Amino acid sequence: MACPVINYMNGFLNANTDSHLRSPANYGLMDQIAALHWVQENIGYFSGDPGNVTLIGHGTGAACVNFLMTSRAVPDGQLFHRSVLMSGSALSPWALVRGAANYALQVAKHLNCSWAAGDPQALLRCLRQVPLNALVSVPVKGLEFAPAFGPSIDGVVIDPGDPEDQDFTLQVDTINTLNNILLRKDVVAKLSRYDLMIGVVRSEAYFSLTANDAQYGIEGDRRTKILREFVRNTYTYHQAEILATIINEYTDWERPVQHPVNIKDETLEALGDANTVAPATRTADLHSQSHQNSYLYVFDYQTKFGDYPQRSGCIHGEDLPYFFGAPLVGGMSHWPKNYTKAEIALSESVILYLTNFARTGNPNKGTPDVGLRPERTKFKNIDWVAYEAVHKKYLSIGETEIEFLS
Repeated sequence: MACPVINYMNGFLNANTDSHLRSPANYGLMDQIAALHWVQENIGYFSGDPGNVTLIGHGTGAACVNFLMTSRAVPDGQLFHRSVLMSGSALSPWALVRGAANYALQVAKHLNCSWAAGDPQALLRCLRQVPLNALVSVPVKGLEFAPAFGPSIDGVVIDPGDPEDQDFTLQVDTINTLNNILLRKDVVAKLSRYDLMIGVVRSEAYFSLTANDAQYGIEGDRRTKILREFVRNTYTYHQAEILATIINEYTDWERPVQHPVNIKDETLEALGDANTVAPATRTADLHSQSHQNSYLYVFDYQTKFGDYPQRSGCIHGEDLPYFFGAPLVGGMSHWPKNYTKAEIALSESVILYLTNFARTGNPNKGTPDVGLRPERTKFKNIDWVAYEAVHKKYLSIGETEIEFLS
């Protein structure tokens, strides 16, 4: 099995500078499409199978993979055949930049590139003459919980389905509009061309707080301020009602006293659900309607000798060492170096699930590896049942076992 890793343009190089013309802007996604064409033409020389390609993305990468699954710029089922979305999807409110041209204008102003009314191409000509180092060094800060740069609606790679004469890049101001774009019947239909595995971890929003807040907790007024900012930057209407509903739903009212640590946990759960878990589940719901293979997992194991407090649960990105096999080689790169025997067995099990899915579209079926060790199936006591929207069964990958929940 060949496993190429690709890179792509990001930051301002991926920005949409024109809110009026249907000009391509998603150069990062187009880089990925170009890489997939390269795979089709060349992967056979590396013992790979161009007819059996699986895309794996994490976080923003997962959202990109999801966009490629639904993009009309990608021939249906020809460049890749399966997808693994880890801790992200195109339905996440952070996945699509809203008002992308406004950020481009901020960069232009910083670089003394003026925009003449009626001639947006003049702005592009000016920016193209700026040295690369100066272009990518401009300080631009997006709204809290909303990126300044990333995939945006350009009418080419990401198509809103609006008439040609509409200013479509300004339509994406709310999560409702974002959902309307990605939940169109023709977009959802494209999902049926691919098998899908999608997963989340317990604490997806851990990095939304400062290190001090994450360690010692937050008070109620701080919680309200954080959630109010999230609601304000994500929704347009009924913001007060949405905020009140979130606080009510994510407060343990049975506790006579709300401890700062508990308030912090509840806040992180609310942000994680809104930004990652709920969009991932919705994506799985939509995909399962196509009767293709759909699988959902929750990774809830936290590395014993990891970098974060044990009570935090598995945080965003802490599952990656297990899927990459870091415990099997005593650690790699910036990941922890010391792993227990149980963690080694866990890594072997999730790798087996992942490679089986990549080969066959079913995590339970695959070609046995040469020299398969018994530890690889220590946690694998049950078959991974396909996800469907009614019972919502998912694989829970925990500390002592892998089990099925719904």
